Amino acid sequence: MQLMKKLANLLVSKFGPKEQRVKLLFDHHFFSNKYYLHKSANKQNLARILNISNIELDELTTKNFEIGFDALIEMYRFQHFWDEFTNPVNAQLPIQSIISICGFSSNEEFNNMISGNKEQSKMILKKAFV
Repeated sequence: MQLMKKLANLLVSKFGPKEQRVKLLFDHHFFSNKYYLHKSANKQNLARILNISNIELDELTTKNFEIGFDALIEMYRFQHFWDEFTNPVNAQLPIQSIISICGFSSNEEFNNMISGNKEQSKMILKKAFV
């Protein structure tokens, strides 16, 4: 099954339409390589990596995930934070350490993200406790 997926990805990356090639690259860098965890992760850097404009990157995320790029980064960072925060392995770590490994450059950035996305944060927490 993995071989078939890799073959399909190879065909898309070589012969597929530009939109599919860019989406494949986006998925590889953003999800497989967890780009959203890098402290320097932003629209300009990823657009440069993918060789597309900032506008094209926003269009790609809006079309495929129904949210803008910045919101997508925040969502995945928070989900990763919650997974690490609730992992018993990290029980002895200070919360600042967990915030840092999740791509937030400071506690203030984390607090701003939480206060600016209260409803989305509640939905993630509800899913975790259901």
